[in-house]
Amino acid sequence: MRSCAGWLACPGVVAPRTLSLPRTAFADGGPIGLVPPFLLRSLGHHTGQHFVWIDRATALPAVLAALPGERLLAIQALEAASADGLFRKYRAMLIGAEILPLHLAISANWKVHDFTAGMTDPAHRAEEARFLADMPGVLGPIAMSALHTIATVLDLDYAGVDFAVAADGRLLLFEANAAMIIAPPTLDPIWEYRRPAVSPFKPLPGRRLERRPYGPVTRTVAMTFTTLE
Repeated sequence: MRSCAGWLACPGVVAPRTLSLPRTAFADGGPIGLVPPFLLRSLGHHTGQHFVWIDRATALPAVLAALPGERLLAIQALEAASADGLFRKYRAMLIGAEILPLHLAISANWKVHDFTAGMTDPAHRAEEARFLADMPGVLGPIAMSALHTIATVLDLDYAGVDFAVAADGRLLLFEANAAMIIAPPTLDPIWEYRRPAVSPFKPLPGRRLERRPYGPVTRTVAMTFTTLE
């Protein structure tokens, strides 16, 4: 993995400062300098489990009692809400030399997941369809350049990036790794517009990619693709 001295130094990327701390560090209100709002997350859990927004120090005792694990991640809370007050989480996949859009989830809740977001709203689906059809046009040049930077830094054959776009066009980075699942849409016809975005990934498992723009590929793709077929 290459580095830009941490995500915070990457042009166009806004990444939350994150601390891995022992549970005991949160005694007496938490470490010095850790001021709400921030997020607390237990290690080793996914899909939003054991992941909590702390908006006031007085909430810490109850939250700590509910979170498992001896170490916790304290994560800076980014200003991720859009102008309409909704939260948007884009996902793009980095496959060899390509950066491909996978989905957009829009929610009134800061903890955005595709399966809990309000994507049955026709306006939200129309916005997602625009993203899938024209990712550069929707994201803008600053966020697209940031995605290319992230791809270079990760230096992986297969990876996913979850992010939002700030008002100034910069990319708000939530997550970037090689563990993201590509799940096809259900058979409900309202998701028909998602199928073209997923179809390029179906031939990928086990395929050796030829070349990335930042160097030759030396590893075979290992990925998860769930299917309803």
